[in-house]
Amino acid sequence: MNDIETQWANEQRLMAAQVQIPTLGQGYQPQDNDVILGLDIQYESDKAYIAGDLQHYNGHHLGTYSGVTAVMAPYVPGFFCFREGPPLFALVNHLLNDATLPRPDLLVVDGHGIAHPRTFGVACWLGVKTGLPTIGIAKKSLLKFSGQVGNEQGSILDIAHKGQVVGYALRTQTGIKPEYVSPGHLVALDTAKTVALNLVSEYRIPDVLRRADQMARLHSKDEQTNDWINVGTLG
Repeated sequence: MNDIETQWANEQRLMAAQVQIPTLGQGYQPQDNDVILGLDIQYESDKAYIAGDLQHYNGHHLGTYSGVTAVMAPYVPGFFCFREGPPLFALVNHLLNDATLPRPDLLVVDGHGIAHPRTFGVACWLGVKTGLPTIGIAKKSLLKFSGQVGNEQGSILDIAHKGQVVGYALRTQTGIKPEYVSPGHLVALDTAKTVALNLVSEYRIPDVLRRADQMARLHSKDEQTNDWINVGTLG
């Protein structure tokens, strides 16, 4: 490891000790009217275009918002939370400080929670920083796992790390590549799975993340001019 990787590895270990993954039936328990904030990010040059989508747990869409901030950290495999976390945190703070918007009960991040080589993905980083229940839903797994996910929609396969289940491969649509789900903070493993299954729509990724992804992409290409919050150089 170089100096920055060593520093980040030490910081990951310290922050990982603050992550709370409750036991079955404890921690965050979803309710129909809970507000879910889905978060995604796109990069263009030295800028991060972050977006947040708000919906109720029952699927009712509340709005999609985006902002732009400077990228302050390089991309280093295994330490993505230090590049992606601060821009996401900046947008979350702006949304939390907007009195006209409902406070989210759960953050859903396009990324990993504890299903990470050091059990500390970006969903963990953001959960610890915000103090909010958080889960990660990613398109690729960072961990090797044995077995194959069933081909039918809703099929689940455990992902283990060092003998402990840390997440799941989830088939959201029959015959489509699975998602990879893991809790980030204040959410039990089974609850993360329940939430991910509930958020399934007609697409591979949940609508709350799909809309955030679309908004971030449009903002990065200057094709979308409405309903975003410019977060400047915060974070």
